[in-house]
Amino acid sequence: MKPRKKGNRSPASFGGDDLLRLELRVARRADMLWRRAGYCRGRDLLHWLQAESEVLERYFQLEATMEALLAGEQ
Repeated sequence: MKPRKKGNRSPASFGGDDLLRLELRVARRADMLWRRAGYCRGRDLLHWLQAESEVLERYFQLEATMEALLAGEQ
């Protein structure tokens, strides 16, 4: 298996560390949403899905920006 090159990966080619970091960000954001909603019960899935949506949207925006910047350097 070839080692992964830095700066030469697409958003779909996550490494294990990338997935863990994203999952932790989602968990922190879901917790924040839960607290903001007054610690209400029964909405954990809604908080998780909202957090996941927000975190992944930011992630893919950053990836697109980085790809555009790297394409401009070549």
